[in-house]
Amino acid sequence: MRVLAGALLAAVTLLLLAPPAGAGTRPAAVEPSPSATATGAAGDASTAPVVLVGVTGLRWDDVTTLTTPALWDLSRDGSVGLVAARSVELRSCPADGWLAVSSGERASDLPADDRRCRTLREPGEDGLVPGWTDYQASARAESYGARPGLLGDLLDGSGTAATGIGPGAAIALADGDGLPVGTHVPRPTTTSGLTRAVRDALATSRLVVVDAGVIRDPGYATAPRASSTLPEDQEPADEIPGLPGATDPELPSPDAIVEPSRAAQAQTLDDRIGAVLRATERSGATVLVVSLADSSRTTLQLAAATGTAPDGDAYAENLLTSGATRQAGLVQTADVTPTLLDALDLEDEAPALAGATILPVAGPPTAAGRMAVLLDVQDKALWVTRVSGGFSTRMVLVQAVLFVAAAVILTRKGRSDRAPLRPALQVLKVAALALAAAPVTAFLTGVVPWWRASDPRAAFWWTVLGWIALITALALAGPWRRSVLGPAGFVAAVTVGVLVVDACTGSHLVIDTPMGAHRLLAARFYGMSNQAFALLTAAGLLVAVAIADPLVRRGRRTLATVLVAGLGLLLVVVDGAPGLGSDFGGPPALILAFALLAIVVSGRSVNWKVLAVVLGVGALVVGGFAVLDWMRPPADRTHLGRFFATVLDGGLWDVVYRKLSVNLRVLTNWRYLVLAVGGVALTWIVVAGDRPGRGALMGPRSPLAGLQAAVPLLRPAVAAIGAGLGVGFLMNDSGIVVPATGIAVAVPCLVAAAAQWRLGAPEGTPVPADAGPSGVAADGEDRAAPRAGQADGAEQVREEPAVSGASAADADAARPSAAPPTPPPARGAH
Repeated sequence: MRVLAGALLAAVTLLLLAPPAGAGTRPAAVEPSPSATATGAAGDASTAPVVLVGVTGLRWDDVTTLTTPALWDLSRDGSVGLVAARSVELRSCPADGWLAVSSGERASDLPADDRRCRTLREPGEDGLVPGWTDYQASARAESYGARPGLLGDLLDGSGTAATGIGPGAAIALADGDGLPVGTHVPRPTTTSGLTRAVRDALATSRLVVVDAGVIRDPGYATAPRASSTLPEDQEPADEIPGLPGATDPELPSPDAIVEPSRAAQAQTLDDRIGAVLRATERSGATVLVVSLADSSRTTLQLAAATGTAPDGDAYAENLLTSGATRQAGLVQTADVTPTLLDALDLEDEAPALAGATILPVAGPPTAAGRMAVLLDVQDKALWVTRVSGGFSTRMVLVQAVLFVAAAVILTRKGRSDRAPLRPALQVLKVAALALAAAPVTAFLTGVVPWWRASDPRAAFWWTVLGWIALITALALAGPWRRSVLGPAGFVAAVTVGVLVVDACTGSHLVIDTPMGAHRLLAARFYGMSNQAFALLTAAGLLVAVAIADPLVRRGRRTLATVLVAGLGLLLVVVDGAPGLGSDFGGPPALILAFALLAIVVSGRSVNWKVLAVVLGVGALVVGGFAVLDWMRPPADRTHLGRFFATVLDGGLWDVVYRKLSVNLRVLTNWRYLVLAVGGVALTWIVVAGDRPGRGALMGPRSPLAGLQAAVPLLRPAVAAIGAGLGVGFLMNDSGIVVPATGIAVAVPCLVAAAAQWRLGAPEGTPVPADAGPSGVAADGEDRAAPRAGQADGAEQVREEPAVSGASAADADAARPSAAPPTPPPARGAH
């Protein structure tokens, strides 16, 4: 216990005394561009005007040298990137993108009955933005804490002159009451008129926002919509768009606008963007061109910039990034508002926002190389969403088959060295190892560029099968193959190793892989995803047991405890440290799980005081991570630091409510229910095999009754895994996904270990616990009286799942051999 406490104290001390990592630097995932040193023509970036050109539905594959010359030239001379335009809903509408600029958070319009996006209109005679009441009602109904009008209020409060051109710009620059601040100009119908309007605006304004238009795919045309007339303090109903009596006499024809072809729309947008760029040529302005929403299906959008970045570097011949994505070539819509505020020296006036400043970062030296990178990322992001659902479904169905087969084969009585049981056990072991390897294979698919193949879907599945075959073969071929936990421990070690190395090298395998974080979903762009955390927890504890169990059996408790605590400390740091895993909910779960296992390994019992101390240490560690990250400059913070800033700004309950809502929404997902319920049931069969009163299936007469003696730490490991995944379920916003994902690797490993043990115990079923007057039970333990060297209260410890394995097992290991009726359980295993 002192060893464990000392390790935890040392970790906390190092965290609190160490300087904030990366303070004053760019995100660790990217390097500054060597060419990003030039300044704009105006000289001082703090006084240069800023121009935001917003569009929706525009992608880099729309850009060609003939049809879109302005964007083509911009891609050669400026900084380029992709935009994750995810809003409250997966598919974002034009209003959603402009509301993200207005609020600096995810925000959306109220959904229409027909699910069509609203056609944006210029402010009416009263000056109010059409639909503003709907936008406010939607923001109140969601849990992102969005404040439509935040940007306008900050500009108005600071006296910053601003001009908006077009209907989307009116939304972006509106104040909290829906009135655009500064000057608003309807978008001119000609490009020459737009050039004059922008040039006039630059003469009087620090910020100019231009709505250059939209691209809509066939079948996804926007439609005019009336605004609801709810009072400000009234919560929106479920079907607000259909409220009776909602009228607007200025509405045009109710028929949806028929959009021209995509290429024609892109050409129109390019003409307007070119007109804006011509107006800014001699102004020294910083120009951001950002596609803020989708055209139909969700995909990554276009972003480009020219001029001087807020940090003084140049948007020139490089890629775009932000502290929120930490990926070269990728930003999100929520990054636009912090970028504007930073460029206008208003970042200190704003509350904590979801995004970070968009900055230039080094990329390929040629324009063709930069475009190739962006188009490759765009293709991968699209294809991974197409194969991920099939991967999850197939994995769950095959796991369900494994659960049933394991329950039948492992509990079947008979000699395991005779047909047909032995072949069945061998097949079960191989199948279980293959399924245990499937989750980490989902991440390893990112190593192979399968999405570039002529048939990406087929290439993906061949990649999956190839990785599974390789890991399974190595698990069965190495020197560890004769140990009960050897093959399963190898698969768990590969899982841990892949996730740890990936977190330490930029999270390339977590992003856009079937069980990782998807760029299109824009939930996480770096660090340890919730599913990766679940795998790290379950696999890490299995590795700890595989290391500690033989040491405990040889009486080397101290070394075993140190190794378990050390592994747990490593995983806590990798999972929670800013710039590595950056996971808020993971460290408390990992600390609790590894502390429970380490206490059992040390030979001590677990009580409520110990649990309270462990939970307190977990809270201190994760709080330390968040505070250290918050102490860094805002542009360098991970979402840990931004979460702490949100708490300081009073947004804690919005975050808690959002996490609870997501947890409840995914709770009934059939995929995860099958894994969770089936996995728990099968685990109970495996670990309860030697308990009296459980009947023929799980009682002392069951074929698995001796497994606990072969692996004394098995039951404590299962309890620790359950505790870790349970806390992860409560702390993260993926709900049942966390325990179900952990079960996906833990249960197949347990099945493989059980099959391995039965293959190494050819005599089959052990004799009953009351085998004779000597008091020697089926597992070789003398039930009559404690032996010399047996830990006090060993029998009592045996009744507690969290502590039963180590104390009782060490008592078994400490006593002399009693010539048990069955061969030693570890035969052919250790």
